[in-house]
Amino acid sequence: MNRTRCCFSLLSVFLLALLFVQPAVLNAQTAKQRAKALNAARKKAAAEKAKPPKIVLPIDKAPRTQVTVAPVDPARKHRMKTVALQIDQIVVEHLRSKGARANPPVSDEVFLRRIYLDITGTIPTLEQAEAFLKSTAPDKRSALIDELLNSPGYASHHYNYWADVLRIVDKPDGNNYLRPYGEWIKQSLRDNTHWNVMVREMLTAEGKVWENPAAGYKLRDDGMPLDNLNNTIRIFLGTRIGCAQCHDHPFDRWTQREFYELAAFEGGVRTRKYDRELTMAQKQATQSSDRRLIGQVNRLVNLNRKEVIETEAKLRFPHDYAYDDAKPKQLVEPNVIFGSMPRMDGNSTRREAFAAWLTANDNPRFALTIANRMWQRVIGVGLIDPVDDITEDTFPSIPKLMDLLVSEMKRLDYDLKEFLRMLYNTHIYQRQATAVDPEDPTAEYLVTGPVMRRMSAEQVWDSMLTLTLEDPDSLIRHNDESYCDAIALPPAVTAAQLVSTYPRMIEYSREERATDRMMEYKRIVLRRASELPQPVPADHFLRQFGQSDRNIIGNNSTEGTVPQLLTMFNGPVTHMMLEPGSLLVDKVTSRDSLNDRIETIFLSILSRYPTEDQSRLAKQIVVEYKIPGYGDIIWSLLNTREFVFIQ
Repeated sequence: MNRTRCCFSLLSVFLLALLFVQPAVLNAQTAKQRAKALNAARKKAAAEKAKPPKIVLPIDKAPRTQVTVAPVDPARKHRMKTVALQIDQIVVEHLRSKGARANPPVSDEVFLRRIYLDITGTIPTLEQAEAFLKSTAPDKRSALIDELLNSPGYASHHYNYWADVLRIVDKPDGNNYLRPYGEWIKQSLRDNTHWNVMVREMLTAEGKVWENPAAGYKLRDDGMPLDNLNNTIRIFLGTRIGCAQCHDHPFDRWTQREFYELAAFEGGVRTRKYDRELTMAQKQATQSSDRRLIGQVNRLVNLNRKEVIETEAKLRFPHDYAYDDAKPKQLVEPNVIFGSMPRMDGNSTRREAFAAWLTANDNPRFALTIANRMWQRVIGVGLIDPVDDITEDTFPSIPKLMDLLVSEMKRLDYDLKEFLRMLYNTHIYQRQATAVDPEDPTAEYLVTGPVMRRMSAEQVWDSMLTLTLEDPDSLIRHNDESYCDAIALPPAVTAAQLVSTYPRMIEYSREERATDRMMEYKRIVLRRASELPQPVPADHFLRQFGQSDRNIIGNNSTEGTVPQLLTMFNGPVTHMMLEPGSLLVDKVTSRDSLNDRIETIFLSILSRYPTEDQSRLAKQIVVEYKIPGYGDIIWSLLNTREFVFIQ
């Protein structure tokens, strides 16, 4: 079944594609573009046939880790379902007022695939699909939702979302190391740390990132405190005030004075600490003629200078401040832009007061923003959209529903998992998807069901791994504690200690590389997207399919491209699941009858049984082309809209 060994029939492939569904290019391609892509795929396929057979996937040798996730509370299920029904009633009333009605309910097959992709970020396995579809339990959908929320996949997929929003990177530059921050976010999601607690920790953390990982939030914008403030308000309060950093906002009410008054809460925060003894040791250690050693010593010193500290310094208005409500370089007194002013009684720092204000229940934007974000996660369009550009003139599409969601977010004390549990249990989520016209993104979306969406880059990648590997959730990234121990310098460091640290850093890199090799296929590390470098290199499959470069908030993409088409046609990621040792290959070959093998392929890839016509054509292909015919069917299904879209 190995693609590199089989001579598949292009005719059979395209017959299958036409019968099953349309090719999986999201943006319509012209006939000329499709012909060009097909010719390129043919040439690449011919070149692949000339190569020697590939080795069996080496994943069995890779170390595995059992990941635990905080479960949902069974005792809260009744209340959750009660609120889910209230949501449905409000939506139905709204649709009726607009002369519309909700979409029909989805089948078990569609629900199964949708809920796995939405909660765990991947399609279900063969066994999971068979178990759910054969079950006759009356409450099996709700039970599955709980099961998936309790799985490691929930934290992995949820992390991908927040990594995009928070712009999580391992190494924003050569002199900053933030991987512990990303790992802290991931662990917080596994532990189901409530959102308000996570935000307060990020806003008040001090120290180096390997001492206090939440400090990575500030260190992500090292040396740019005003930009960090703009990101903070945009992410957590859904409001863009960045323009007011330089002048009064041209499209909203915010003034430059208000921006600086808000920034004054964090006016004493610094992200770099200079130590005289460290500088002296650096000068002594870099007397060597070894350029590589000098570079590593300088990098090590710079890493140890990255630290969040709070000083007594106060913010001043800029030297070119041009408005008559303050003077240039005048000290700025802290003040909030809405809500109640926090207490400044000396029992807490200015940063702590700012964090308390931002996450307070009486802050009119905090609960609203996160509730709206989670609604968008589930349905596809926020009740206020975009979710991070709320202005004074913005109103939710269904005000009564927005009020209920905000109230529930507060009642749940910002327990995002329980909040999502409630949304997934609504009837409106479990209705057929609506295709939104991409030519008119400003049109009001009537909530007739969730929006049809293409898989994210991470969902496509993780689904490929699910078809290839046994339990990819257990393939965790190499622990970086030894690296953090190596680069963490003692208070009174010497030149000799700086020099001796260099070999330990190299040793860690070799250990990590050795672990990666155990998980490689054609030099591609086979771990879930959340367990790969953040972000991956620009030429990686994930970046080809739209993973963000993490330079801008929410910068991922689901637009289709010709390179994506070529990658799905004949790239190494589609090859790997047809190699000896692939989970899909093992499942198909373990079935005795032709009919069972065809059903196994469909259930594994599309989470449904084939239709009679599809089954008949698939059998004809296998009868004519023997074993390579199974590869043709698998390859065809992967290149369909049905595979890459969340129905």
